[in-house]
Amino acid sequence: MSNEQGFRGVPGVPDGWEVVAFREARYEETYLNHDGRVFRWTQTRTSAAKCVIVRKIETPKRYRQFKNGEEYSPHFDRIVIYKSQDKGDCFYRPSCFSNERVWLGPDHVGKQWGDAFIELRFKDDGTPFGVEVTE
Repeated sequence: MSNEQGFRGVPGVPDGWEVVAFREARYEETYLNHDGRVFRWTQTRTSAAKCVIVRKIETPKRYRQFKNGEEYSPHFDRIVIYKSQDKGDCFYRPSCFSNERVWLGPDHVGKQWGDAFIELRFKDDGTPFGVEVTE
């Protein structure tokens, strides 16, 4: 599909979708049918008529800092790295935590939750050092 910026909030386009183009549909593209429903073009040839090509809007995940040690506790065994490190080859295992901060590595560098959220990420999956916001 197109990497161009889509058009969101176009009247007649279902919620959660954005317009990408108005042209013939190609294999595996999604388009609006004449009745406004979203369908996937499954034929290997392009469509004979022009269609409104749409794509699902993907909302990026949002994160916030840990509120306290209790909220962080399930993540205590995860290794962290600094966001500023390009390769991520220098990592830290948290040594302990309290309701105000987390301490890292053998030097016991203490980071308050807000600073840790800004500076660190989890090494295993690259997510920010915090909690995913689901509301």
